Amino acid sequence: MEINSEELIGILKNKIALYEHLGIEVVKIRSEEVRFRVSLEKNRNHKGTAFGGSLYASAVLAAYALVLAGLKERSIPTENIVIAKGEIQYLRPVDTDFEIVCRFPSQSHEEDFYRELTSTGRVRGSITSQILGAGGSLKASLTGVFVVKL
Repeated sequence: MEINSEELIGILKNKIALYEHLGIEVVKIRSEEVRFRVSLEKNRNHKGTAFGGSLYASAVLAAYALVLAGLKERSIPTENIVIAKGEIQYLRPVDTDFEIVCRFPSQSHEEDFYRELTSTGRVRGSITSQILGAGGSLKASLTGVFVVKL
């Protein structure tokens, strides 16, 4: 099934209130990869760098969008997605607009994730989002354990 990016963005705007406040621009939203460009200005802390909570929230939203895109592409009738555990590593300060890139660790991991969901009605799996600064330098990385139920 062809994914409608505008439909997915609408779901994010309507279901996740924080989405609109983070200054996110969707660059790509597909089941194999999600890319967000995020405004530093909307997420600036007292040091003039990105607030850690904003980095975390943007990275979780990218992973949520990745799973949502996979569900829509496969015509799986649920939007019951939650993060059960999230761990972020802040490697360097983010002092420019930044990009979030999220994908499954491998194509087989992605396939197994949705296969388990359709066969058991529930899945729990890890997804990683990378936060990149200017020039694509890695600034932070979030690994989240997401649970999806039918």
